[in-house]
Amino acid sequence: MTTTDDTRLANEPDVMDDVKRWSRRNAELGTSPLTTDRFISEEWFERERTELFGKSWINLGSVHDLQGANSFFTRDIVVLDKQVVVTMDADGEIRAFHNVCSHRGMKLMWEDAGVCPSAMVCRFHGWAYGQDGSVKSVPDEGEFHFESRADIGLVPIRTEVWNGFVFVNFDDSGTTTLREHLGPLGEKFENFPFDVLRLAYRYDISERANWKVAVDAQNEIYHVPMLAPVHRFLAQGAFASNDDGYTRLHDFARMGLHTRYTSVSEEYEETPFSQALIDGNPGWGAEQLLPLDDPFEFHVLFPNMVMSFFGNMMFTYNFWPIDVNHVVWEIRLHFPEPANLADLVSREFGAKRFRDLLCEDKTGHEAIHRGCESEARPHIFLGDQEVQIRAFHRSVDDYLEGKHA
Repeated sequence: MTTTDDTRLANEPDVMDDVKRWSRRNAELGTSPLTTDRFISEEWFERERTELFGKSWINLGSVHDLQGANSFFTRDIVVLDKQVVVTMDADGEIRAFHNVCSHRGMKLMWEDAGVCPSAMVCRFHGWAYGQDGSVKSVPDEGEFHFESRADIGLVPIRTEVWNGFVFVNFDDSGTTTLREHLGPLGEKFENFPFDVLRLAYRYDISERANWKVAVDAQNEIYHVPMLAPVHRFLAQGAFASNDDGYTRLHDFARMGLHTRYTSVSEEYEETPFSQALIDGNPGWGAEQLLPLDDPFEFHVLFPNMVMSFFGNMMFTYNFWPIDVNHVVWEIRLHFPEPANLADLVSREFGAKRFRDLLCEDKTGHEAIHRGCESEARPHIFLGDQEVQIRAFHRSVDDYLEGKHA
């Protein structure tokens, strides 16, 4: 991990030792414990399903999931019982539709992704659709009673693309645009060079845990010095820490419904092996390709997406609820295009080290959820260095109560 020449640490040494700094700066969040019923209650989950996921902007993927003109990818949004097909037409326009044939309700596209130069064809009765959702042909069309093909196209879903990321909103009556939903976070990344990054790896992890348990566990670095053996070996020292070895946030901010935090160590040293890889790949180790305030930034895009950076690497998370105690954690790692073999080896090493950390995290997510299910205690307690978790749950509560507007 690279270090920063930012002088803020020198100018604000109290970041390390200023006790309860973030609760004073964010007094509106309070300091009370959180109830565990939000993780295990079927009624709570049903509210999230209908009022949160059913009405918020949700990221489905990015242009990396498409293969250029006349291509598509599909997603099943289990929490909403929705099947979606995202298309790109010959002009590069991206749209999303319910992945349902208008004829008899058959699932239209069964593949995860692909290219359809002429049309998307239902394999049940052969109805064919263009990438714009319009009907191209109907076998034995004269036997049907619809007045116009315009009446039987694929059902569209509200779709907007932001910096290459594809978002949908299933609330047809909603008026909030994606830009309004992203708010200050969207403005921060308005001209960010996402185009220099390429999707290199994807991991999907099925966990027996509530989706918010998984979000919370990733949305803090308090655990890093204690969680063993992998985190302690691979990640300890990468984040700012006080004299007792406890991690400290360098910066934290609420950005509408979303949050951002940073933490960077000025004393972190790579292992000899990883340092050799960096030395062989100076473009990532020395040259900052991405215009970041800090070499580590972690953003939670409400409700279920994370966008974070380590130097010139970006990783994204999507936490997909299946039911109250089941989540699929989707992890994507993005790197600059490798220019040589050294770049490729360095990227591979970074991805595998990251994967090992995720395996340890999965075990922790499931253990936390099981502890909540035991109802041994009705509350969980958050420290000041977990302010970002408190902010996330405030956003959830505000959204469910209609206060987000």
